[in-house]
Amino acid sequence: MVDRSGEEEADVIAIVDGLVRLINKAVSIEKEPVDIGHGIILHSSEVHLIDMAGRYSHESVSQLACRLGITKGAVSQTAKKLEDKGYIRKEKMPDNKKTVVLSLTEMGQEAFEWHKAYHEAVNAKLCAEIEKMSLEEKDKLNRIFISFEEMMDNCSQVRDKIKVPFHRTHSNK
Repeated sequence: MVDRSGEEEADVIAIVDGLVRLINKAVSIEKEPVDIGHGIILHSSEVHLIDMAGRYSHESVSQLACRLGITKGAVSQTAKKLEDKGYIRKEKMPDNKKTVVLSLTEMGQEAFEWHKAYHEAVNAKLCAEIEKMSLEEKDKLNRIFISFEEMMDNCSQVRDKIKVPFHRTHSNK
């Protein structure tokens, strides 16, 4: 760990605590299913897949999984539910019958537009703050987010790595 003054360490801890609080709030929001007006409950994973299918209609299920940071199997399961609910269609690429892409139905397009309007309203203040930032500040913020994502990607491995040594050093007390 980097040697910091007490004040610098307190600043870092306050920022990390803030990120944890944001994650907890996001998780809570993501648990709330929505009805956008069709009388059909949609879960956040379904809304996010509709969003990706609307924005990246030319991309395969595998590519959408990568964008969402989830497995291809998870995308396939969610796509099946959305197909059953009438929001998407699964289609094979004409030039490659193994590649599956998702297209939005009319209801899917309505859900896509709803999600876009929702985020425009919810994100307005954040976007305004980001627009005020210099290119250097935006680059720095982006690097922090990349580091944060890498940290999240490594959590399971770090947990496993310290589990045994931690148990050994603390079980002898």
